[in-house]
Amino acid sequence: MPGSGQTILPTPDFAWDPVARPPIAGLRPYRDQTFRLEPETIGDKFVVHNYGHGGAGITLSWGCAQEIVDIVTAHGFSPNEGVAVLGSGVMGLTAATLLKALNLDVTVYAKAFPPHTTSNVAGGQWAPSMVNQNNPTRFTRILRRAFAMHQAKGPAFGVSPRVNYTLVHAGNFEECPRDVIPAPKTFAHLPFAKLKSPGFGYATLLVEPPIFLAKMQSDLVAANVSFVAREFSDLGEVTGLKETIIVNCTGLGSQTICKDRLMHSIRGQLVLLPPQPNLQYLFAGHFGYLFPRQDCVIVGGSEEMGVTDPTPDMKICKAILANMKELFTGAAAMSMTAEAPPDWAMRSK
Repeated sequence: MPGSGQTILPTPDFAWDPVARPPIAGLRPYRDQTFRLEPETIGDKFVVHNYGHGGAGITLSWGCAQEIVDIVTAHGFSPNEGVAVLGSGVMGLTAATLLKALNLDVTVYAKAFPPHTTSNVAGGQWAPSMVNQNNPTRFTRILRRAFAMHQAKGPAFGVSPRVNYTLVHAGNFEECPRDVIPAPKTFAHLPFAKLKSPGFGYATLLVEPPIFLAKMQSDLVAANVSFVAREFSDLGEVTGLKETIIVNCTGLGSQTICKDRLMHSIRGQLVLLPPQPNLQYLFAGHFGYLFPRQDCVIVGGSEEMGVTDPTPDMKICKAILANMKELFTGAAAMSMTAEAPPDWAMRSK
């Protein structure tokens, strides 16, 4: 049992009606070696690429957007110069927000807009998950900037402080600077009634995608940023735009646009339980996670490399939910042991 005087946190209600609340799945834009954040001059166009952030799009968004501002500022621009931002997920919207603040004439081009973007199919925890990088100095700068800006945005943008209780040291948090994610609190027994395991508590943020994305889009519309429905098949079409500065935040779309062979999709599936306002924590266990939000309680845990079909697999979703329920009720997690995890089980939380 938890230590004497330790507050016991409520156990989630795992009752799920898949008809009333169907599962969802999204394709994370994963890139080998490192995400791409760099400028390229094509003819008379200045293009900044910003894609391949895997499962860390929301986490890195504001930090990458500030890097884009630095790149565009170093390049130079005229007042009210036209800027095209490609993509209306979290990377596109944060970039558009900061570029508009420079008094540039920003237009967002995308094949889909919130709530129909890949970013909308995300849990929302602030953690650099499933992302490669090869520049630790820049990555640390991006993490610091991103965390600080998310924190400053606060509840109006769906951002709130949370503790993520984990069964083991979490690599995604451990690679963050300690001034961003402090060393975790150690528990001899995690603060749950029947989860009889030691563990850790990491102080982080929850960024709720439905609130965050809707707020950014609304603010951009109010700032007279135009949203144009358009899909691009190659860089020739992109550089044919009227704007002189182009910011490419198309995620998986860059497989086609840039012919980028380093890009891959990683499917993630989510079970959506009814909202439970009494749950004010995050949890990461054996190959899965639980993120209570205002709109629902997210239960996830799949990492399917190379899968390009965003259709949820009901068998996998039920297994994800059963695994999480078994952890909280103290039962053995059938077929989800460290010795023989399923091929689809998440390892990079």
